Amino acid sequence: MDGGLNPGAALASLAEALGLGADALGDARDLPSAMAVLEVRARELAAGERRARQAAASFRAASLALSRSPDSNALLEELLDYLNWIVAYDAAQVFLTGDASPLEARASREWRAGSRPPLAIEAAALARKAGGRTLVEERAGLSLLYLPLRGPDGTLGEAIIVREGGRAFDEEEVREAEAFAGQAAAALRNASLFEGLRHADAELLASYETSIEILSKTLDLRDHETEGHSLRVAGMSTALARVFGMDDAAVALMRRGALLHDIGKIGIPDAILLKPGPLDPEERSIMMRHPAIARELFEDVPFLREAIDVPWCHHERWDGTGYPRGLSGVQIPLAARVFAVVDVWDALTHDRPYRKAMGEAESLAFIANGAGSHFDPVMVQFFLSSFDLF
Repeated sequence: MDGGLNPGAALASLAEALGLGADALGDARDLPSAMAVLEVRARELAAGERRARQAAASFRAASLALSRSPDSNALLEELLDYLNWIVAYDAAQVFLTGDASPLEARASREWRAGSRPPLAIEAAALARKAGGRTLVEERAGLSLLYLPLRGPDGTLGEAIIVREGGRAFDEEEVREAEAFAGQAAAALRNASLFEGLRHADAELLASYETSIEILSKTLDLRDHETEGHSLRVAGMSTALARVFGMDDAAVALMRRGALLHDIGKIGIPDAILLKPGPLDPEERSIMMRHPAIARELFEDVPFLREAIDVPWCHHERWDGTGYPRGLSGVQIPLAARVFAVVDVWDALTHDRPYRKAMGEAESLAFIANGAGSHFDPVMVQFFLSSFDLF
């Protein structure tokens, strides 16, 4: 009776344990050749597992990037890089499908200049053959993989991946490339939704801005002597704000506040607002309520709430003697300090019910003399040095 271990049975068991299957040994009969076969298969298995882990990690990273950014072009470029780690290629391109021809390239890893035809030509030819399905084609030393990028509402685009030297795409690589196609389609879909939202948001913002201008003109029409004042000071104060270095968002808020800086006067009786002479103390006290009225109006409108600084604070003075709160120096919001100079300039250089307009030289001297008392001295310096720009 032979009690020794059967080498063939032991190797077959090892093959099973490695997940290679009992037939992995093929025609190997002796121990060295069987071991060599197992070693090769084990290495292939390990390489496949590494590639699978790398694929999973790459697509997790791509999914995370996809969820954080609406820039489809940048995302598709990233996805092509991820894909090249998993399915090595020599050239690749993602196209956006549309009514126009040729297709619009959105991301690419092209051939060296002049070495091959543009990938768009290859993609168009393969698309006609593919009929909306994944297609692999071998031709003239090239392996071409065509991938439709399908979204919930149909095909959003297509991708083509190419290898030179007759290196064919195997089934696993095709599956991984199809996973890439799903990610690319999601990027395009995400970008399309974002662009739609951005367009709608821009239209809504434009309608708000137009409404503000209309309201501003309506308020100015109440007093023929100040007609056009709000548009003038809005333009000039935003120009001064840019010279001073305020960013676009702050300038936009300043413009809204400037257009409606006197909205509080809607609560002031005509007898006071349109009085042709100086106001008496009681009338002046009523007139001084208009910044507080403006604040109450702005607080109720989310779109205007952040633009409150100019309507509420443009009558504050650098030395603290202004109203409604008696703020001084840098306690006064920057937008209000910018606007105060422009508002007084415009008032001086245009007729009012109680006086005629001053000349330019006299008005500039008035502004200069108000530095450090009425106005922020730094803002006056910027205004005077940049006056020719306005």
